[in-house]
Amino acid sequence: MVLSEKVWIRLNAIRGVESFSDIDPVHAAIGCAGCHGGSSSVDAKDDTSAYREAHTGMMRDPSAVGELGCSGGSCHADIVARNETSMHSNLWGEKAHVALRNGYETFEECPSDIKDGFAKDCNSCHTTCGQCHISRPHAAGGGFQKQLVGFSHKFMPTPSEENVCTACHGSRVGDDWNANQERLPGNVPDVHNDYGYTCLDCHTEDMHGEGETDAQYTSRYQVADLPKCIDCHQVDNDDNAYHVRHWPNADSSDGSDLACFVCHSQQYNNCNTCHAGTWKDEYNEHNTDEYRVYPQFKIGRNPYYGEVGHPHTESAWITVRHVPVSPDAFKNWNIDPWDMQDLSMTKNMETWKYTSPHNIQRWTERTLVDSAWANSSTQDYTTDDCYTNCHMHGDIGAYTAVNDALYLIDENMENDITNDDLMDEIPFNTLTSLGRLSNGNYCSACH
Repeated sequence: MVLSEKVWIRLNAIRGVESFSDIDPVHAAIGCAGCHGGSSSVDAKDDTSAYREAHTGMMRDPSAVGELGCSGGSCHADIVARNETSMHSNLWGEKAHVALRNGYETFEECPSDIKDGFAKDCNSCHTTCGQCHISRPHAAGGGFQKQLVGFSHKFMPTPSEENVCTACHGSRVGDDWNANQERLPGNVPDVHNDYGYTCLDCHTEDMHGEGETDAQYTSRYQVADLPKCIDCHQVDNDDNAYHVRHWPNADSSDGSDLACFVCHSQQYNNCNTCHAGTWKDEYNEHNTDEYRVYPQFKIGRNPYYGEVGHPHTESAWITVRHVPVSPDAFKNWNIDPWDMQDLSMTKNMETWKYTSPHNIQRWTERTLVDSAWANSSTQDYTTDDCYTNCHMHGDIGAYTAVNDALYLIDENMENDITNDDLMDEIPFNTLTSLGRLSNGNYCSACH
């Protein structure tokens, strides 16, 4: 029998690690077969027979089937039950948008081709209890989090940020947080990262979900108890003229409400033209195929500003990220391309969507109007200078507007930064884009 993979549990008598009980005494009390199945005691004539008998009925990942694994006996039944309906396990937001983009109100209404394609492709990124708390997720390469004596196969109550959080959420959150120079040249790590904060210092919501009510979510931003900047910065709303004028409070009477990211984030990854089922093959590091990843920063209007029951409604202006969906995104699931003329123009269909970059800095290209401010204890923002690096101003008619590159406009979709023609997307972004420069729509977007 050829063993193509082995599970290494690193022992070392010199270091006092002589058995699994020295690595994880709680789970060792259950025994290997207690979690994985199989037989812990065998009587066989040779090693090959013993191996086969011991591994009969064994589960590689017992947490993949909750009722047989982590929730068994008197273990983690409540957590497993909540996790089964959680955002992490079900991708409620992705399901909702896949349905809407294909003309269905809910994912349950979708035909089997869509459901099967989603299960094989989208769900392949998501994970089990053991892949967060013991090993690395399969989508991040698998394997134990630490191949060190005393650590391999050790249950980690708090998952590793490097091996789990940013390993899965790498191309956006991880690249932002750590300032991946290959994709985001010139960026610096998020200021909270520099100060030693971890993902879970801000994300105190229960990652296992709240229960069956989670199935109502249509966006990850609806998850209960998501962090907000004002959780820590609640007293900063009046510490400078900029904040007084633009603090996001869903009240336009005291100035335009800007999401904190509009001022305090750096460029972030955007994507073009992803095809479900083949996107991994289409992507390459030089961006020479249809699927492109590129850095950009864009400000757009919030189509949900002031709407009750929707997340991030307090900000009229938001940072927007291009999502890689395209008219033929689902062709590999045997789904016909979108008929752009027949689909209703709903706000659920925008392709430049609200984003919350994890690359916050106090001083950015927009906030640092005067370079001397970075080393000063006082920054005297005034109404005469705070707009300098943000507001679009100048001779619009002569195409000499200052700061126009910061904003999402229709021209961005006709010939984007990668020279792709995305003009078919213009109708779906009418509530997010400022419109067309030649039509003079810019001024009315603000005034």
